[in-house]
Amino acid sequence: MHSLPARTLRPSRWLAALLGSLLLLHGAGGLAQPKAAAPAAVEAAEAPADPAAAYKDVDLKKLVANARTEIPGQRVIFAPTAVRFRAVLAAMPAPQKTDYLKKALGMMGIENIGNVSQRIGIDYGGDKALAAYIEDSAAARLGKEAKAGQPLQFYAYHVYNHARGPALVVTSFAQ
Repeated sequence: MHSLPARTLRPSRWLAALLGSLLLLHGAGGLAQPKAAAPAAVEAAEAPADPAAAYKDVDLKKLVANARTEIPGQRVIFAPTAVRFRAVLAAMPAPQKTDYLKKALGMMGIENIGNVSQRIGIDYGGDKALAAYIEDSAAARLGKEAKAGQPLQFYAYHVYNHARGPALVVTSFAQ
């Protein structure tokens, strides 16, 4: 099994402070307040021993159904969340424009996701395959180690929602 990238995506400190302020302004009383950003050394010490533990298991079929926006062309951007799911690789990597993805990540203060210039097709059991962005290093590995039609465990970041479902950036996979 390939090891997962050690990096994690985190919104910038100003965004965490803004969200904390909004919670206070809207009377979120019982909700937990955002944790102040820790120094890098502390973050490394707090990281789970197994990087896969940082990824939340999701049912991709349910995620797609819940992530679809009602208005065509509408996109809902939020802080990326790490997810993992089992699905069938429906289409091998192919070139993909990523201007909107980069814009969405930039709006959230995310700079270090790696190079993304391709997409793959993921069969999740729905009416048609879901197109997902894939990090270039993961795409290269996928081309060597997997075939279309093969079930895999995918590790991805859920970046935004649109009419077809979640915009996912696959960063790794396992057999």
